[in-house]
Amino acid sequence: YGQCTWFAWGRFYELYGYSPGFIGDGYKCVDQLLKTHPDKFERSYSPKAGAVFSSIGKNHVGIVIAVKDGAIIIQEGNLDGKTNTFKEAQKDWHTRELTLSELSNRNQGVVFANPK
Repeated sequence: YGQCTWFAWGRFYELYGYSPGFIGDGYKCVDQLLKTHPDKFERSYSPKAGAVFSSIGKNHVGIVIAVKDGAIIIQEGNLDGKTNTFKEAQKDWHTRELTLSELSNRNQGVVFANPK
């Protein structure tokens, strides 16, 4: 429990109702999602609502909730960087608003799997 991939997998399932097909390292999640669901998602460097993002320079993954007026609203888990108990993990996430530049800078680059 408590890893960013665990959070993103669960949030994706809540949004779409099916498995995203990713496991393990956050930086691999976009590639794994695109391999599992090539008919439903496409690679991009500009986000759409409902996208999954993977960090390029860090091991992290999250979900794009909305994009509006130059702002990206994301949800991500594992803010404390450790594996938590289920109870701790339920509180170890947030919703944050960033620009694409801010999101990219804090993740040393970012790629998206956008819904088609």
